[in-house]
Amino acid sequence: MNMTKVLKPFNTRVQRFAAGADVPDNADLSPHTLEGLTSEGFLEAQPKPAKSKPAAA
Repeated sequence: MNMTKVLKPFNTRVQRFAAGADVPDNADLSPHTLEGLTSEGFLEAQPKPAKSKPAAA
């Protein structure tokens, strides 16, 4: 499971997130979206997983 770090505090309908907290992948962020919070600087951007190359035979 990946966790995303909170850079700036924010509230959701269900929970408050403080700066430095971890946000689990399955957290309910409504009415926000993960992409929206990341682009606005509230959440740390997650690096995209590297595509694995097929093994050479």
